[in-house]
Amino acid sequence: MQILLPILRDQREQTFYQDFHRGLADGLRALGHEPVEFSFQSLGEPRQEEAERLLRQLDGAKIGAVLDLCCWAYGLSQITLEMQGSARKSIFDVFDIRYVGLLCDQPYHQALNGIGAQQRYAAYPDRGHPEQVKLAFPDFKLTGEIFVPPAIRPANDRSVHKGSPDRSIDVLYVGNLETLALDRFWNDRLSLFWQGEYDPVFCDALTETALSEPDRSFHLNIQTTLEKLGPPIPGFLFNPQMRAVETYLRYVLRRNAVVALARSGVRMRVVGRGWDTIQLPSNVELQGETNYEEFFKLAGQAKICLDASMYLDGANDRVFSYALNGAVCFTNAAGYLRGAFGENQGMCFYSMRDLAGLVEQVKALLARPDAIRAAGERAREIVLSSHTWRSRVGDLLGALPPKPAEAGGRMTSIPPPARRQ
Repeated sequence: MQILLPILRDQREQTFYQDFHRGLADGLRALGHEPVEFSFQSLGEPRQEEAERLLRQLDGAKIGAVLDLCCWAYGLSQITLEMQGSARKSIFDVFDIRYVGLLCDQPYHQALNGIGAQQRYAAYPDRGHPEQVKLAFPDFKLTGEIFVPPAIRPANDRSVHKGSPDRSIDVLYVGNLETLALDRFWNDRLSLFWQGEYDPVFCDALTETALSEPDRSFHLNIQTTLEKLGPPIPGFLFNPQMRAVETYLRYVLRRNAVVALARSGVRMRVVGRGWDTIQLPSNVELQGETNYEEFFKLAGQAKICLDASMYLDGANDRVFSYALNGAVCFTNAAGYLRGAFGENQGMCFYSMRDLAGLVEQVKALLARPDAIRAAGERAREIVLSSHTWRSRVGDLLGALPPKPAEAGGRMTSIPPPARRQ
């Protein structure tokens, strides 16, 4: 099958986006499919040149689906063509192409609702995201939803001594700290994080619920909050409230986990911007924000890596990359990963409600170099066998239903691309 892979032209250094794109292409080829790359230059409304080039590329091809990372190419689905005997159609509907948006963040941070194709699917990294989509975009309908976390490319293994207790970093944390987001900015219209119409009562109530149940999926905490406050007034928008509270929780929880380990005295390397603005003890080595290639090198030098996640019933790419590089990952995201890895199989789980327990687990493991080595090797075996992009692409395409019959109609003209209202 031919699969269209749109990619945003970006001259900056390597990021997760380019790496994921390569992983998808590699996975498709490994399964006997043909990736068809289409580059575009801007998010949102495409250029006329891009619309014409896309039409030429699709004409005569046999594209079965388009896989769009982060929904960044959603503007391409808004290119419409006039048809004989019917209204204008999305270019992907004309060629009977299924559009799959691969979400790489929380749904309300991405332009999922901008997809103009009729055959539209969402591939989520967390099993709780379908419920979040219903809240964030209540009038937006999807043809199907698929659970597909990110994966690894074996080429990203940078570990020199795989699983070795002689690695130079005892505990590694990689992630930025936006200190301005550590305050409840929805109460301050002058805040730099003010992005929409917030309901301070709802945001504060949701925050308190989530902090009291930090190991429970976000949408369940929203349900509990609604039970306490009663149904929202007509016209209430969940999207800005969810975005604001999740942003706050994201940084508060990662700060709490890092600070708990730092104050325990273990040697740590904390990588990312913003950490120099809070008080951390001398056993912590700070390193500024890094790029994706350097991230893999750091993972290959670490014995233990800390993950503080908001994907409680799914996974981010970091946990798999840590495992690929033979490091033992401690994560609070146990909903999916516990089943994927099992107990004592290179992935360790902790609760945000018990950070003292996290400290005890980390210290105990650091005292057992052989256990670190064995756990790291086992984690690497698991991701190489079950969490490559080849596996993910197979799961994704296997979840799509067979293509419907040949699309009807003929194009009569190619108007300029129009944004979907």
